[in-house]
Amino acid sequence: MTPPATPEIDQDVVDAIGALGNRSRLEILLALAEAERDRQEQWIRMTFTELYDAVDLESTSQFSYHLDRLVGPFVAEAADGYRLTYAGDKIVRTILAGLYENTRRFDDTDVGGSCVFCGTDSLVAAVDEEQFVVRCASCDTRLLTDLLPESQTRHRSASEIVDSVGTRIWGSFTLIRDGVCPECFGPIETTIDAHCHDGRTLYTLESTCRECWITFHVPIEAIAALHPAAAGFFWEHGIAVLERPLWEFFEQIATKTVTTDVETVEPFAATVEIALDGETGRFEIDDELTVMPIS
Repeated sequence: MTPPATPEIDQDVVDAIGALGNRSRLEILLALAEAERDRQEQWIRMTFTELYDAVDLESTSQFSYHLDRLVGPFVAEAADGYRLTYAGDKIVRTILAGLYENTRRFDDTDVGGSCVFCGTDSLVAAVDEEQFVVRCASCDTRLLTDLLPESQTRHRSASEIVDSVGTRIWGSFTLIRDGVCPECFGPIETTIDAHCHDGRTLYTLESTCRECWITFHVPIEAIAALHPAAAGFFWEHGIAVLERPLWEFFEQIATKTVTTDVETVEPFAATVEIALDGETGRFEIDDELTVMPIS
C-alpha cells in the first residue's frame, strides 16, 4: 500500500482553525444551521442583517469582523447572503455531536457470539480508552475495536449503545469494501493482515484512508459473507447476516461454519466455504478482493 502523504500545516490551516476559537463566530455558524433546520432547506442563505440579529453582539462592526474571519473556509458569501460551506456544516455537526467531549463509559455488557480463538461464548462489550471494544472474557483477547463518539452514547442505554455500534460497523464496512472511507469519504487502500494465535492464523482486511489515515480491520470472511450469493445462502438457512452484529458473525468462524483456505498471500488468493444444514457455498477471493461464487 502506498503510504499516505504527510499533510503540510501551512498558514491557511492555522488561520482557519484559529478562526473557530471565538464564541461569536461559533454562534454565527450555529445561526446558519438553525435557519436550515427551521426552514427545512439545505444551504439556506441569510442576509447580513438576519445573521446580525441572530447573534448577540453589540455593534455591526464587531459582527462584521467576526463574520469576515469565517468567510472562505466556513461561510460562503454571495449576492443574496451567507451560507455554510461543507466545512462549516461539519464544524456545526461536530459541536452538536459533542466530538470534543469524553465518551461516556458503560458497564461491561455480555454480547452474543463466540471467540474466534478459544471458541467460548463469553464475549463482553465495554469502553476502553474512549473506544468500543469486544473482548473474550475467557482468553482476554480483544476481538474488535471501534470508534465511539459521545453522540453515540448520549441518550442511549448500554444495550442500545451496543446495538447501534453493531449496526454502524456493517454500514461502515459496505463503504470500506467499495474503497470509500466512512469517516471522511476519502479513498481507502486495503491490504491483508495475518493474525497468529495459539497456532491458528486468521486474516483480516486492513483498510487505511489516504486522506485522514484512519484504519479499519475486518475479518476476510466478512467480505465474502456480504456477496449477494453468500448473503442469499445464509438467508436460505435462516440467517440474516446484516441483522446480526459483526461479533455474532465471529461465531460462524469459531464453529467453522465459515472457513477460509488461503492459498497464497502475495498475490492473495483464498477460498471461503460456508457450510449450513448439509449444504455448502464456496467463494473465491482474489488479489483485487473480488468475490466470486464457485459453482
